Amino acid sequence: MAATFHLSVVAPDRSVVETTVTSVTAPGVDGYFGVMAGHAAQIAALKPGLLEYLDAGGTRHYVHCGGGFAEVSPSKVTILADEAIPAREIDIAKAEEMVESARRVLRGESADMTTPEARQQLEIALNRVRTARAVKS
Repeated sequence: MAATFHLSVVAPDRSVVETTVTSVTAPGVDGYFGVMAGHAAQIAALKPGLLEYLDAGGTRHYVHCGGGFAEVSPSKVTILADEAIPAREIDIAKAEEMVESARRVLRGESADMTTPEARQQLEIALNRVRTARAVKS
């Protein structure tokens, strides 16, 4: 049996995950990185992406992470996320609507937000869609 450690994922509005896991894969600003029990201590900046973890029972879980920071120690990982949504809670239709809204701005068809805001919204919305669909695959 693989060694376990504690995972906490905290968003500004709530605690999203508090569980025992065997591995975590997180979206670092320099690329995705994996953590297993006994990992060297580190702090990493996160970008919007798919946070994936394997619980102690062997079940894979997915969380949309909207950026933030990860604090890693040999026995615990704490994710302080700008936004965190478990895949099962993501409304795919709403996320796809966000994608289209951002694309309209980037095509110059709308002025609902600035171009940098539209790029950020597009990245976050696409990640939400990918996260929600990861559960179905």
